[in-house]
Amino acid sequence: MRLMTRKLLTRLLAAPGMGTQHGVAERAAHVIDKVIFDMGVERLLQGTMQLDWRLRPCFHGCPEGAARASLATVVLARLSEAAALGAAGERGAPLQPYTSAIVDALLREFRAQSPRFRTLP
Repeated sequence: MRLMTRKLLTRLLAAPGMGTQHGVAERAAHVIDKVIFDMGVERLLQGTMQLDWRLRPCFHGCPEGAARASLATVVLARLSEAAALGAAGERGAPLQPYTSAIVDALLREFRAQSPRFRTLP
C-alpha cells in the first residue's frame, strides 16, 4: 500500500511533460510535420528546436532560438541531415524518411546537451 501511495504522489507532483525519450521523439515529429505543413521546409530549416523545462520540443522561427530558458537548443540548419531534407523539399520528394532522420538528429543533440533528457527511459 505504501508503495502505491508513493508512486501516486510521485506522479502527481512530477513536472508535467514528456515521460520518455520516445514520447519526446513523437512530439518532435509532430511539431516538424506541423511546421512543414504551415510554413514549408525552408522555414523549418531556418529555425531552432528547443527542449523546454517540461521536456517538450518547441520550434522557434529564428535561427538562434528564443530568449526563454531551455534544456537544449538545436539550430536545425547546422544538422547534417538538414541538407538532405532541404534537397528533398526542392525536388518534391516524400519527406517522411528525411523528417525521421531530423528527429533522430534532434534526439542525439538533446542527449548531448541535457543531462535531464538522458535520464529519461
